[in-house]
Amino acid sequence: MRKQYQAILRKVFNEELIHVRNDLSLTQEEMASLLSMDPRSYIELDHGKSGCSAVTLSLFLTVVAKEPEDFLSKLREEFESAC
Repeated sequence: MRKQYQAILRKVFNEELIHVRNDLSLTQEEMASLLSMDPRSYIELDHGKSGCSAVTLSLFLTVVAKEPEDFLSKLREEFESAC
């Protein structure tokens, strides 16, 4: 079940990451800077090739996301539908 939750988190986070980046009209490099990560690592995250770390998720929710509740609600819905 844990792997399923990891896959859901990766999917939902990736969708929200791209949505927020586009809403803020940021480049991948600018978003990487906000998340204190190397641009190459961010690009892999943006393309869904890697998952986010706890630090990246925390920075996203506290620094980047205007409405972190929206992300958490989407994630909760996806987790509940997986059960």
